Parts: sequence; C-alpha cells; structure tokens
Amino acid sequence: MAFRGARTLALGLRTAIPRVAGAAVRPGMASLARTSVAGQQRFLHTSRPALATLGVHKDTDYNNLDTDWEFTPESYKEIEVVLAKYPPNYKRSAVMPLLFIAQKQTEKMPEHKATGWVPLAAMNKIATVLDMPPMRVYEVASFYTMYNRQPIGKHNIQVCTTSPCMVCDAYGIVDAIKAHLKIEVGETTPDGLFHLMEAECLGCCVNAPMMQIAGPITHDGYYEDLTPESAIQIIEDLRAGKEPKKGSQIGRTTSMGLKKTALVDAPKAPECRADI
Repeated sequence: MAFRGARTLALGLRTAIPRVAGAAVRPGMASLARTSVAGQQRFLHTSRPALATLGVHKDTDYNNLDTDWEFTPESYKEIEVVLAKYPPNYKRSAVMPLLFIAQKQTEKMPEHKATGWVPLAAMNKIATVLDMPPMRVYEVASFYTMYNRQPIGKHNIQVCTTSPCMVCDAYGIVDAIKAHLKIEVGETTPDGLFHLMEAECLGCCVNAPMMQIAGPITHDGYYEDLTPESAIQIIEDLRAGKEPKKGSQIGRTTSMGLKKTALVDAPKAPECRADI
C-alpha cells in the first residue's frame, strides 16, 4: 500500500561520504571523482542539480500519489511480452523493462508534459502489476539515472562522456551544446524542447564522440562521429521538426574505416575456388 504520511520520500543515505552519479566515493578519493578543465570544476556524468535530487521525491501538482496515470492497451501488450520471459513467481524481475515502457509511454502523453519520465503514479501502477511493494519500485527508479523522475525536455540529448568519447573531445561537444542552448548539464531549455545530460558508455566507442537522443522524432537514435558544428546542426534540425540523419555524421558506413587500413588490392581467390 502506498505510503501517504509524509509527502516527501527520501531514499538516499545521508552521510558525509561524497557521491558521484549515485555511487559512494571513499574518503581520500574524492579528487578522482571530478576533473578540472580550463579552470572549471567538472562533476563526471551528472550535474549538481541531478546529484541533489537523485533519491528524493517531492509532491507537485503534476506528480503526486493522486495523479491520474494508466498504461495504454499498447503498453499492456508490451508488458505481456515482457512478463512471458519470467516465471510467475519471479515477475518482479520485470520492474526495469516496465519502468522503461512507462517512460516511453509518457513521451506521448500531453497531459503529462509529453516528455520521457516516470511519474510516481506510474511507479505505483507498476507495483500493482508486478505485485510488489511500491518502495521496491521507487528504489530501482531512483538508483538508475536513465529513469527520469521529473519532466524533462521533449528531446533528451545524452552525450557520452565515458573514456573513449572523452579522449575524442566529448566535452567539446557538451560545451558547444551548452553554449548553443544556454543551459547546463541536467537542465531543460525554457521552451521545454531540449534537455541535456551526460551518459555512461552507449557502446559506440569506435565512432566516438557520439550522443543518443530520446524523443518522438529520434526514438533513441545514435548520432556518431560528432563535431561541435554537426551536433548543433542536429539540434537545429530537431527544432525545425526534421529528423536528423542517424549514425555517422562524416559518411562512415557503420564502423568501417574511412580508408583502407589492411588490404591495398583485391584479395586473391583461394586455390579451391579459382572461379571466384
């Protein structure tokens, strides 16, 4: 049963141990959790506003226990497919994919600001579907930073800043977007169109730097081999309602090299296949 006492939910540990992206850092190692570029202190993979709210829920007029939220018939069909993967007595294991389904559904719900996030009422609905305490759903949703628990921009720009992208000037991409949109990491533009965040590795290291954009036009598309100029062009295409070209922005085919790196001539056919 949902807790209706104090209207503030605090899930984080309140200790003096510094935290980075939700993970505790041992005393004496805090300096490893941040870096300085051009005299500016950078907190890796998150922003100060995000750190302050990772484990806290505060009721608002659009996000509280009484908010009206329900899965659509289409979402229930997706849920059936997910639940079929688990034994009935382990259906709670589906909490993460159901949170994702809820977040994607909210992108299409104008009454919930039509952005990808998971309202408290959606978490409670998931707890009902999976027959688990709501607190267990809150714990998962507040632990993983890719679940948004507040409305964000229509287009969620997630720039990878993990090591391979970082050494390929990912922070140059971040800084260009920040300057162009006039927002910081973890913030949304005043018109509600764009939200900017840093992401952990998105598995496209060979085409670094890259970013993923969630939203009704891009559908979690990958944009690779970025430069500050191409990143800004992608943003302007979205502002105009156009779908930007996905994948490499420099003409690369998937992750192929831009020039021959091993073979200099067409390979010879093997003796057993002289017909080739």
